[in-house]
Amino acid sequence: MQWRKWFAGGSVVLALGACGSSTTPAAAGGTGTDTASQAGQDVKGSGTDTASGPDTKAGPSVEVLELQTTISVLVNNEQQQAALKGVVLHPVTCTSTSQCPLVVVVGDYDGNAYDAYVPAASKLAAGVNVNVVIFNLPGQGPASKKSSGTDDFGGLWHETAVKEVMRFIAQRPYVDQKRCGYLTIGTGLIPVVRALKVYGTSALSFVNFLIDVEGPTDRCAVSQAPEDDGKGIGPSDGAGASDSACHFTTKAPHSAVYPAAQDGKPASIVCAEGAWPIAATGVTCSDSSWWSAREPYTYLSDLFTRYQRIQFTNDHRLPSYWSSRMAIQRVAGSPSHYFALNDMPPCQAPLTDDECVGQPCWLEGPYGNGLAPAPFAAGKLKPISTDDLFTQVLPGYVQRMIDDKTYPNCK
Repeated sequence: MQWRKWFAGGSVVLALGACGSSTTPAAAGGTGTDTASQAGQDVKGSGTDTASGPDTKAGPSVEVLELQTTISVLVNNEQQQAALKGVVLHPVTCTSTSQCPLVVVVGDYDGNAYDAYVPAASKLAAGVNVNVVIFNLPGQGPASKKSSGTDDFGGLWHETAVKEVMRFIAQRPYVDQKRCGYLTIGTGLIPVVRALKVYGTSALSFVNFLIDVEGPTDRCAVSQAPEDDGKGIGPSDGAGASDSACHFTTKAPHSAVYPAAQDGKPASIVCAEGAWPIAATGVTCSDSSWWSAREPYTYLSDLFTRYQRIQFTNDHRLPSYWSSRMAIQRVAGSPSHYFALNDMPPCQAPLTDDECVGQPCWLEGPYGNGLAPAPFAAGKLKPISTDDLFTQVLPGYVQRMIDDKTYPNCK
């Protein structure tokens, strides 16, 4: 295995605005309205040079088009609506006669994707020549960038949002519907895999790939946090933590997946009352009815898209690599025709810790070795900036997912 260094960049010109309007009937299970342009015309306006990449090859100009998507969710027999805040980053070279792939980014629960990701994602759009959507899930986002609706922690509101955004934007004339996919960061994985399961034979049947950056796989991984008595996290695991709920095995025991304090690292506590999302909802790991729709572990076994898992040397929340291994193990039994963890051989079981000795199994490079906050890095974190994530790490994996000739299906 060798390192791959991927660079996207060049001068990126951003122009604000959108033109035209249309209303599209919603798919089963939720309704929505897309009022953005369907004409495929370039929107002109004043722009700013947001950055120059590490190489000298300039990418195409990128327009920032308003997302303008409204969703509707049935709550207590009443239709409730939410206006999603976000943008479509559209390279002007992508037209109805020269269509480009689509990447819908779904961020972590505290990431404020729109507009924190926009400058860096604009460089990804230019460097790989893909349309990129950045938006905030219902109930998430700061101030004027906050999407309306309810933050239901990966539930029906979020599931409907990721479905409708993909469905609407994929219909725009400059999008190649044969090369559309999701890029999830952390808990963004939760509503996406659920939506792919529910709508995989209907509204989302055209989705081609999923790139998963360190997403948690089950209730124990989602609720895991470093021990902190002051926050009500520890000293022991919370209600509902069990071998079956946490998917512990002889090869992946509690002591390896969520280890005790050691070498300057805090203990890893699961299902704690003071940890997200339990602290915000009051729902413990014992409530399987609530968690059943929010555990990627369940739905990854039915994944039909190409799948790329990304795992850095220092996970941004978890103390071990077992969620990445578990994700690959689940996808291995799915209909997915291509799956890989970092640059390990595709369509194979992940390498063990012993096999990884001396091998670059876990990603790090001149850009850093992990995303913040990485609480178990024990002072060894070299944080990867959002800019480096979107320009030096992700472009090569996006290219891998959209180019099935160079990276053919292996299953």
